[in-house]
Amino acid sequence: MRSIVGTAVTCLSMTAFAQAADAQVSSSAEGALEEVVVTAQKREERLQDVPISISVLGGNALDSSSDRGVIEAVSRVPGVFAPLNATGARYGGNSMLAIRGVSSPSVGSGTTAYYIDNVPYGLAQQAFVPDTNPYDLDRVEVLRGPQGTLYGASALNGVVRVLTKTPNFNDVEFKARASLSSTEHGSESYSGDAAFNMPLIEDKLAARVVLGYQDLGGWIDKPNKQDFNDTEKVNARVKLAAKLTETFSAVVSGWISRVDNGGLSTSSTNGLTQVSQQKEPNSTDFDTFSLDLNYDAGLFSIKSASSYIDYKIRGTFENSYPDTSGICLLCTFPNRNPFKGVSYPNGTVMLANDVDSTVLAEELVLSSTGEGPWRWTFGSMYRDAQDDGVQNTSVSVSPGISSAESKSIAVFGELTRVFADGRFEVTGGLRYFRDKVHYWEDSRTSIPFGALPNGIPPEGLQSVKDTFKKTTPRLVVTWHPSEESTLYASYSQGFRSGIVQGFDVSAARPDIPAAQPDTLKNYEIGGKAKFGRLSLETALYYIDWQDAQQSAGVVIAGISRNVVFNSQDSTSGPGVDLALAYSPVDSLTLTLSYGWNDLTFDAPFYAGTVLVSAKGDRRASSPETTAGASIDYSVALGGGGYSGRLSASANYVGEQLADVNGNTGVRFMADAMTVARASFMVEAPKNWSATLFVDNATDEDGRFPSATIPPYFDTFMRPRTYGLQFEYKY
Repeated sequence: MRSIVGTAVTCLSMTAFAQAADAQVSSSAEGALEEVVVTAQKREERLQDVPISISVLGGNALDSSSDRGVIEAVSRVPGVFAPLNATGARYGGNSMLAIRGVSSPSVGSGTTAYYIDNVPYGLAQQAFVPDTNPYDLDRVEVLRGPQGTLYGASALNGVVRVLTKTPNFNDVEFKARASLSSTEHGSESYSGDAAFNMPLIEDKLAARVVLGYQDLGGWIDKPNKQDFNDTEKVNARVKLAAKLTETFSAVVSGWISRVDNGGLSTSSTNGLTQVSQQKEPNSTDFDTFSLDLNYDAGLFSIKSASSYIDYKIRGTFENSYPDTSGICLLCTFPNRNPFKGVSYPNGTVMLANDVDSTVLAEELVLSSTGEGPWRWTFGSMYRDAQDDGVQNTSVSVSPGISSAESKSIAVFGELTRVFADGRFEVTGGLRYFRDKVHYWEDSRTSIPFGALPNGIPPEGLQSVKDTFKKTTPRLVVTWHPSEESTLYASYSQGFRSGIVQGFDVSAARPDIPAAQPDTLKNYEIGGKAKFGRLSLETALYYIDWQDAQQSAGVVIAGISRNVVFNSQDSTSGPGVDLALAYSPVDSLTLTLSYGWNDLTFDAPFYAGTVLVSAKGDRRASSPETTAGASIDYSVALGGGGYSGRLSASANYVGEQLADVNGNTGVRFMADAMTVARASFMVEAPKNWSATLFVDNATDEDGRFPSATIPPYFDTFMRPRTYGLQFEYKY
């Protein structure tokens, strides 16, 4: 509906840290704060004992929240930022993750590794991550700081692990939820999810099936269409677990997701309107399949994780608007013509981007399981990733086709020595990585999409090859003063593989070399402690990011190309993470979180002769400060066993650089923003609950400006949204 019945609801759906609090610091009957078990170091451990800065989002809290994607929830975790910038809006509405201010360039691999169970979502040369459905998850682990030893390339400064629930061998389970909401200035949204667990052979074989559908109403108007930026999401997940023997088990899973956007996601001129009258649909589809094998050999375990990803991005948009230099940045790319037979007004240029990515990965891990003073983990990994891309315009005859392939191997290990009956631990780790990168490009001939690289004559294809290697260490000293406290000091490194430039860049500008791997060195001291009803976690760190990959637009042969450079000097600075949860009584939980970093360029950064960043400047998509606060209060409703739960939160992200025009050096800043959420849940004695919620209660626009073609590709947050959600559990 275009007008909302809108009495402000003074409630909130929990923030990501409040969701973490629900998992790791919720009140028990005795008033103590409960604990949670994580597998961040590829072994089961109490969260309290792990010498890493971690936030955990509990699956039950995610089920009850109004979040429609994991990225939406993770973006409120302390120190995490997930902007939907102009590039992401054009490529299927995808986001990129930045932790502690360490952001990705618009091309190349990401700085934050993203896993679904044991499936690594690192594409060959794309930093995008999927915004997966958050329903029926066991938990989401957010690891801050470099994790290069155990998680490899792209875990430059953090890891997000989305962990689904494993089938239950003994119990039949069913649960479902449905919601209806309305966005101010926009349309209604509705969604439904269901999860079903079925034991097939008691104690031996079980299956879990999860289905989800979302129809998210738009709120941005074109001159000829209202609320054009609607979104439809469909997903299905099947997981089959088999206990083949007492010591050998297997899990087979598949996750299929389809996301179709009616327009450029959240891009517009002013957050509510857009000037283009053309249809601009885009989509993101992925299919993920995995096989996990586990063998318990007594003193150690053997785990094999095999996976395959097929990730497709499609985007069509009008690109008729010049930038400040008068150059239509992408209009003149030679492309095939999928717009044949479609009539457009004079001067209108339509551009379509297609990216098909596949990733085949295998990881083998051996871990000790004994109780002795030594703990160890050793493993190896193989990964074959390929991105096939096509760029099309309505004014060109032939397609611009490219393909990037990355074949990498790695061996890694960590060894821990325990002293003084477990009070002290010393851990050392090392990873060796090698990546063979091959980039093909042909922008002169009409080659059917999908034909790369087979069947193309050598004279019709230009290619660039390179090999990148990296060895990264980790050293941690841990002290457990008590069962409920941990102090640690660590030195760790994260890294990304290198990036070869396109052939036209290499041929026209031989002075622009391939972007070499960058390395992030992190020095950190931190602590975690529980004092009855109080839980505290803090970390103080210093980042020294060397050869940081940075993208900028450079005019080559009259066309602006996005080129990735290594910074001339390091990017460095101190930072702090702080998270506090307090439950003064069983029914009340309060949380505070704060993240700050001073990550800046140590020397000027130039794209050719244009100054992109001066000494002391911050990178794009790198907020200096993030903060959050929440309150969660439960109360009995009458004498029939009904209860109410009131939640409220606010999250703050500081001002930041959004984009830089590499031709002019003009910088575009995103404003600081504070976003509030609220909810009130009524829970029945058995089976069902109902939640009234409001998202973006402050109606923050969250403008993220674009330097490419302002203001057409500026992105904005969804306006204030009210809704009602029902849950049923059997």
